[in-house]
Amino acid sequence: MTTSRWARFGAVVGAGALLVGALSGCSAAAGGSSEGSTDLDAAVTVPTKLTWWTWSDSTQDLADAFTAKYPDITFDVVKLENPDAVVTKLQNAVKAGKGAPDLVPVEYQTLPQLTMGKALADLTPYGLDSYKDAFTASTWNSVNLQDKLVALPMDSGPMVMIYNKDLYAKSGVAAAPTTWDEWADASAKIHAADPEAYIANSGDAGFVTSMIWASGGQPFAVDGENVTINLQDEGSKKFADFWNSRLSNGELSPVATWSDEWTKALTQDKLGTLMMGSWMIGGMDDYGTAGKWAVAPMPSWDGKPASAENGGSALSVTDQSKNKAAAAAVLKYFADGDGRALLNENGFPSTTADLSNPEWLNKPFPAYGGQPANQIGAASSESVVPGWQYLPYQGYANNVFSDSVGAALGAGTDLNAAFEEWQKTLVEYGNTQGFSVNK
Repeated sequence: MTTSRWARFGAVVGAGALLVGALSGCSAAAGGSSEGSTDLDAAVTVPTKLTWWTWSDSTQDLADAFTAKYPDITFDVVKLENPDAVVTKLQNAVKAGKGAPDLVPVEYQTLPQLTMGKALADLTPYGLDSYKDAFTASTWNSVNLQDKLVALPMDSGPMVMIYNKDLYAKSGVAAAPTTWDEWADASAKIHAADPEAYIANSGDAGFVTSMIWASGGQPFAVDGENVTINLQDEGSKKFADFWNSRLSNGELSPVATWSDEWTKALTQDKLGTLMMGSWMIGGMDDYGTAGKWAVAPMPSWDGKPASAENGGSALSVTDQSKNKAAAAAVLKYFADGDGRALLNENGFPSTTADLSNPEWLNKPFPAYGGQPANQIGAASSESVVPGWQYLPYQGYANNVFSDSVGAALGAGTDLNAAFEEWQKTLVEYGNTQGFSVNK
């Protein structure tokens, strides 16, 4: 299962994991034989077995492809239950000073946490920083932390709007909304035409943070151990006020994303819109007859393109690895060429060359009546609002989201008050973990 699929099933990465060693001065065990070598070409000619932790069913195929090209490198692929399990096990290895793998996938939102925890190696000495221009700005920004390159992007999740053309038309909505004012008008029409139908559901932690991001919000600012949290900044409040209106009007479905009720609502034309990462473009075949759905850009406040990332992950070399050069060579192989093509089979691309490939861009999708929907996702990747930062304990933030914001979404109460409650919890937690939050 790819990281995109895990994003689809709502996995929370590192939700309860502590920032082991992040602020206490605890560091991972020193690297071994490759610590002094950065020659990737030489590293793949030395018989080496690399350990690769994963949550994905496709990782063994990736490892086999690398071994087919470089027979001296073999792999022990260890499949764990989900991203949370990978993060927890890695942080336990950091705490113990041993036991980490050579390679580990990390969701973008968790990279700051593992970087602060000294779990990941700096890839700059291995020349992988030369790939900067090969990746989208948003994914490259996500893997560069604390003046280090701590991973190479695998897939990405620029947001798109997938909507039910039939439901929209039946409700008197002539076209996909391009602004949030138009979206609000469509929302009212859909619910008025059928009180059991809704334009969307109320959302979860990943959706809310992505919507704040797309609205220009920057509620989290991190400078080393200094953290600032302001969930009442302009973008956060803009989204909260808008979503409050939909909630108070009873226009948002209470069904939880990925639940059986959610699936039923989609297939029975009771839920009209999905706003998710572009990884969902290829996942709509199970939600109705071919041609019922279409893909459009995310609406924005002024009609100009503005998007955010929603999901996606990168591949890292651990700081404990004794085979850093060989592991870095694996990342290089999957950065472009045949390796990248294989990687892209199970995710939405993060590489600019693939996002501009005419064959990929013009691929028709039966779910959308032959629409070349990748074009919408590619355009979204270019309009991701810059400047976003995740908390160095984003997993914890997502885990406690339901106590405040999630509860408000379910009850239809004020999101601004819920944001303030969420912020208070995050400030208190960060300070107990040794960060200096809002000081």
